[in-house]
Amino acid sequence: MSGENRNTAIYYELDGYTTTQKRLLGRQVAGESFLRGFVKNADIDSLHCFTDYPDKFKAFNEQVADYRETPLKTSWISPLSLQKMDEPGCLFYSGPGIEHLAWQRRQTRRTAYSLCGMTHTTCSQEAMQAFGGLITGPVEEWDAVICTSTSVKKTMEYALDNWAEYLGSRTGSKVKRRVQLPLLPLGINCDEFERPKNADAFVKSFKEEHKIGKDDVVILYVGRLASHAKAHPLPMYQALEKAAQKTKRKIHLVQSGWFATDTIEKQFVEGARKFCPSVNAIFIDGRVPATRKHIWHVGDIFTTLADNIQETFGITPIEAMAAGMPVVATDWDGYRETVRDGIDGLLVRTTMPAPGSGRPLAYRYQVGYDHYDRYIGQVSLFTNVDTDHCAAAYLKLIEDPELRKKMGAEGKKRANEVYDWAVLIPQYQDLWADLADRRAAGKDEIIKIPVPLIDDPFASYAHYPTQLMVPKTTLSLAEGDRKKVNHYLSDSLGNGASHLMPSEEVLEAILDFIADKKVCSIAEIAEVHNLRPDRMVLFAGWLAKMDLIKVLPDQN
Repeated sequence: MSGENRNTAIYYELDGYTTTQKRLLGRQVAGESFLRGFVKNADIDSLHCFTDYPDKFKAFNEQVADYRETPLKTSWISPLSLQKMDEPGCLFYSGPGIEHLAWQRRQTRRTAYSLCGMTHTTCSQEAMQAFGGLITGPVEEWDAVICTSTSVKKTMEYALDNWAEYLGSRTGSKVKRRVQLPLLPLGINCDEFERPKNADAFVKSFKEEHKIGKDDVVILYVGRLASHAKAHPLPMYQALEKAAQKTKRKIHLVQSGWFATDTIEKQFVEGARKFCPSVNAIFIDGRVPATRKHIWHVGDIFTTLADNIQETFGITPIEAMAAGMPVVATDWDGYRETVRDGIDGLLVRTTMPAPGSGRPLAYRYQVGYDHYDRYIGQVSLFTNVDTDHCAAAYLKLIEDPELRKKMGAEGKKRANEVYDWAVLIPQYQDLWADLADRRAAGKDEIIKIPVPLIDDPFASYAHYPTQLMVPKTTLSLAEGDRKKVNHYLSDSLGNGASHLMPSEEVLEAILDFIADKKVCSIAEIAEVHNLRPDRMVLFAGWLAKMDLIKVLPDQN
């Protein structure tokens, strides 16, 4: 494996890497955590931000400024400066849809740089279409989409194999999947979950406000409060009520998150009152910075009963482990890989209908009868969490403080040894180095048409005009008084393509040259003014459109 090429440019959009938005989503928490972990722990000497506008590069610089004790120099790479990608050698995109970036790369060379995506949600039509693009787009062997759990990798392989089989049946040939699908988990910055000194005041105030006694037990849930999209609360409420009936300890359920609508809030609040009346249900806004920082130190047991196909990894169990809490989670997707049953916490049995049962749900989503949220919510309603098993898990930890302490310590150790970005970032860098080695072994090819379905418009519609302008096409000045170029560049009828044109001074020099020559070819102008012939053809088109020059008829 190469010792170099261990850096990457970060494809940066503010929405993907910050947690200050009102709609706080898991992918944003993961994105911000990754960026902080990468800047803090990567063995690199520079940061590369790939984004389209300078304002976004400025936001990137502001965000990463305090992520490292000694700030790294940063550089801006845009889709219009792909040649700069030679330095980082890889472009990291926080999502699976790298096909559009592979099409961009064809403006340079196949082997110019690698692409590295990452899975998040997999069940939306957009995500599945992104998977399809990994086969039909120009994605290469030196590109990768990181799978954050074995579960999500199995989902990707299932979808890609089905898609390849379909394409093979249509084309009569075997379709090859080139993209790498390495298995690398998400991480966290464990030091952010250590109990700070000022947490004591928060915890004391919180417990006094909500009348939480010294011997009471606090069950904590952190995350978006949405029955259709994250974890349906009914099994949690039912299991806690069953546990409450078998213990003398007072149970408090703290749900730290946010509601998208008043209707959803009412659903949760009334549901808790109806299905776990023996439990003190507390709802708090988990977007408040102080709450996000300190709420982890209020809980005795962390719980997350994910039953939604939108979940693929689940970062909150690891955050709870880093804070020293035992975890009660569903035996579901990535949870079963992060939480070791009986060691860091307890996993709860889940069941769902067998393949073939859900085709009506998929079809309704496909044709638009059900929108995405309704689709995943309906799937959740057919997915069962064993409430008796869950109640037994809750009760076991509620009744045994020493077990809570032991599991919390094991979880904290595991979080630091396996899921801290200080441990994971070198593994990500190993992947990027491996992709660089694969790229070095690849072969370039002449790319005739970079993007076949979005080709040069003057090629796709070359049969439209009377005559095509080519380097040998001859030009002359237009008759009458010569207008200045600025006469048109300053007018909205002429300045719509100014960003594609040379400076006003160069254009005036071109007109002076044509005036001196009377008649000259586009190729002559390009040579004298050190311009590429194909660019000069373009500029001549604009000058002719403004009636500053005449395109002479082709004698052939």
